[in-house]
Amino acid sequence: MATDPANQAPLSAPVELQNRHRRALTRLYESRLEANLFQLCWLEGHGVEAHSRGQFSFWGLFDEARELQAAALNLAGRLVMVEAHDPTLCGEFGAFFLRRGTLFQHIVSRRACAESFWSTYTAEQSVRARLIQQQQLYELTPSNLMSRGEPSGLRRARQEELEAIFLASARMHREETLEDPLERDAEGFRRHVRYRIENGRTYSWFDERRLLFKADISTRGSQGAQISGVYTDPLHRNQGIATRAMRDLCALLFAQGLPRITLYVNETNEAASRVYRRVGFSFREPYQTVFIAD
Repeated sequence: MATDPANQAPLSAPVELQNRHRRALTRLYESRLEANLFQLCWLEGHGVEAHSRGQFSFWGLFDEARELQAAALNLAGRLVMVEAHDPTLCGEFGAFFLRRGTLFQHIVSRRACAESFWSTYTAEQSVRARLIQQQQLYELTPSNLMSRGEPSGLRRARQEELEAIFLASARMHREETLEDPLERDAEGFRRHVRYRIENGRTYSWFDERRLLFKADISTRGSQGAQISGVYTDPLHRNQGIATRAMRDLCALLFAQGLPRITLYVNETNEAASRVYRRVGFSFREPYQTVFIAD
């Protein structure tokens, strides 16, 4: 049995959650809504139980009063996101998935939860990190969006632009993760980029010759949207391109009725952080992504 250090109440072992736990799971995530927007959108779009085994699963830790204290979203054994009222409880999930032999590719969560998970997931030194990115979570609400300036040329990306967006996405991925997706799995990465374009989740700004800016909507639901994959062509940086494009993208999403937008950025990327602050984003809390070595 695990023990909650806050009140010494015994906890259950991690259990796979079912549809009847949806309300409790929503309450847990909404207690830190901006940090768990991805999970809330996933829950809204897919429910608690996957239609096919292995697609995804939610796991929970309950106290002796059967109150949900912590949750983990396992996306096909590739990505895990953890949350808890007491972040130290996320270590229970790290030990649990290590015992099960689940080898994730990424851990993405608010920093206190990710570090707790990682501390036990690597206990036997059979798992190591290729890269741990310390990040900052930002949030924007409609009332804080900067006033409109000169409009950008931002619009939804088109299929005929796939090659340019594919190459820009690969460059952005290399900058952010220090890994070349074209060497790892070029066709899989191309399919991922194509999927987002086909589903209207990629926005781009082209001039007559080249791609200036791109950004993706990684998830969206009734409680907001999360932006990822933000990239500005190196030859056009420090010219206000990203600020104008991000402002227009956020204005577009707010016009569709979304109440908030979140994103996270590497702490070392001060240039990107300045752009987001100019648009109106505010820092919320430390975040972390662990890239696990093969």
